[in-house]
Amino acid sequence: MITQEAISCPVIPYKKLSPNSVDEFLEIFEDVLDLDLENGMDLDFMIDSKMGNNKISPTLVLAKSWDAEEIANICKEVYEGSYPYKEIEDKCKVRKMIESPEHHFILFKVGEYVAGCFRCALDFEHKKGYTGGFMVKKEYQKTLDVTKSIIGSYAWMWSTYKKEILIWYCENRTAHAASQYITSVCGINTVAFFPNKDVFYDQVESDVMGVIYQEKALSKYRERKTPTLIRNALDSFLHCDNLYGLGSFNLVSPDLTLDYEKVSKLHRNFRKDVITDKYGYKYYQFFLSGTMSYFTFLHTPNIQNIEKTKYHVDSLEELYVYLEEFFKCMKENSIRYSEVFVSAFCPEHQQLFYEFGFRARGYVPCWSYSKTEKAFDDYVVFNYFEGEVPQAELLPVGQELVDILNLQINL
Repeated sequence: MITQEAISCPVIPYKKLSPNSVDEFLEIFEDVLDLDLENGMDLDFMIDSKMGNNKISPTLVLAKSWDAEEIANICKEVYEGSYPYKEIEDKCKVRKMIESPEHHFILFKVGEYVAGCFRCALDFEHKKGYTGGFMVKKEYQKTLDVTKSIIGSYAWMWSTYKKEILIWYCENRTAHAASQYITSVCGINTVAFFPNKDVFYDQVESDVMGVIYQEKALSKYRERKTPTLIRNALDSFLHCDNLYGLGSFNLVSPDLTLDYEKVSKLHRNFRKDVITDKYGYKYYQFFLSGTMSYFTFLHTPNIQNIEKTKYHVDSLEELYVYLEEFFKCMKENSIRYSEVFVSAFCPEHQQLFYEFGFRARGYVPCWSYSKTEKAFDDYVVFNYFEGEVPQAELLPVGQELVDILNLQINL
């Protein structure tokens, strides 16, 4: 007699979602999924809710170099040629990224068809990973189970690199709350607000930054020094303290005293280099002859923003000179948005950025890892923006952050 064997798959209780760490996330999914992207990973689980269990569950496959054109075409199609970061529309650049150990693309396949993709970028030196580039073709946007697709992608990333990467972060658009929701289900918390940072579909948008940690990043490797903050950074810290129990802090009001004779001399030694690549990005490097200091950043002219700012100085006067030149560059290029991460242990630097018009709109524990100290430092997110901020769709955790920043948002 022929019998039909019942086929079942694990059911994940909805209440187990939104874990507190990478560790808790992997406890839920590491044994549920066969994390084999080389041969294709099926998403053989269900979520005990109405979170799209009737939608198509794709097979996840690790992209190979020959998939570069497919990925570039997905980007062109989804954003109708308006995607601001043009390297992802270049199949040659995407191929180089795929072939690099610092980048991975994951394809969402339905049968033989590619329905979408996702990517991660790995910074092994600083034990930090970035996730983004989530795109689904238009014909699959209402039928593909995007929540399970992201859960599966994170399960592979976070399991594969759990020895090397201790903090993961992402940036989500605020024009729609969907991407924020999907990442929050995976345990990612909103910790910073970036007003008017991006342009999508030719419309100015704000972003939020989300993070998730391995437990030992916060418990074992977080710098034991007490954060020392200016008052403007306090609300951002308290928001994050509510999420992660960061502990004590010092609140100070630095009285900045500059040697203007030294400032004048440093101005005479100021130099800058600017490199423009084929995608239009401008890479700036400021330096002062005779010193070891520097100030670097990335300018994206087509969306009028500045990010990836890094600096090292040996005196407040050096930072003051750099900020004067930085602001001059912002005005010359009609910059709408710029950001910088400032050490939570350098209140004088925080105060100087504040006096140049930047405001604290986020706090990121364990943002920067020192190999020599074998410890992570906390950083405050400062940014500057111009123009009216469009209405944002935010999850409660993001809305809470923006609400406490509201008194300073337009100052």
